[in-house]
Amino acid sequence: MLLAALAGCGEMGVPGGGGDGGGESNAFTMTCTPNPFYVPKGGQATLTVTVGNLEGKVAKVQLTFGDNTIGVNSIPKTQIVEGAGSAQFIISVESDVVGNPYFYIYAVGMDSENRTSGMPQTDCKVQWSY
Repeated sequence: MLLAALAGCGEMGVPGGGGDGGGESNAFTMTCTPNPFYVPKGGQATLTVTVGNLEGKVAKVQLTFGDNTIGVNSIPKTQIVEGAGSAQFIISVESDVVGNPYFYIYAVGMDSENRTSGMPQTDCKVQWSY
């Protein structure tokens, strides 16, 4: 069985740059579950990403699977969570994976007009081993 431990999750999104340096705070929180995350070798499992505590102009959050390891895949690759809520990624792992023992789910805040400039961003790092 494949065991993945989640690290760096549940953090507050941090500003991605830009902005006027004052006024309201743009932020959100993000968690990835279950923790630990098990995927059978050559199989698949569901990872749930929950977004909450949206502040300022953050109206939604774009989630993207970071495919940095050949043989570890996700359906879908990108999702948008409107307001506070969650999304599910089906993670599949081939039986002969070689490469980095982790992948990321990246998150970036978006305003009501789908702009990401100056919005907070964060990620969940999902580590795995056989």
